[in-house]
Amino acid sequence: MINYQDMCLVDVLPHKAPMILLDKIIEFRENLIHVSVTITQESLFLANDKVPAYVGLEYMAQAIAAWNGIVSRHSSTFPPRIGFLLGTRNLKLHSPAFSIGTKLDIFGTCNYTDGEMGSFDCWIDHEGTQVASATLTVFQPHSLEDLYVNQ
Repeated sequence: MINYQDMCLVDVLPHKAPMILLDKIIEFRENLIHVSVTITQESLFLANDKVPAYVGLEYMAQAIAAWNGIVSRHSSTFPPRIGFLLGTRNLKLHSPAFSIGTKLDIFGTCNYTDGEMGSFDCWIDHEGTQVASATLTVFQPHSLEDLYVNQ
């Protein structure tokens, strides 16, 4: 049994520092990811001691990437491939920003994936209250060469 809480995000995300915005993996299941981040003085995008709430969209996208990275560790597609956020529906931000010291729990559930396209319902909680939510559509090509047509 893998202890996902001890797994480092650098091992499952295709990102490199300083673009890994999350702190740790809390829970992983077949169709769910739960990660967290605490806003600190070192948080990327911090301005006037706050991170704008719209950065929560990237937190949700990285949660999905972490889910995908863990899934790829269990298959022959490791290391994880680069993915793209194609669209967002129903984005709701219930506050303008996240202050220093705020611990955010980010969740994503997989609605659909065919190995390239995917849809995820995501939300961010702070102390048990939802502070953001969205449905994200993502794309992960089997290879980057597939993106280039008639070169």
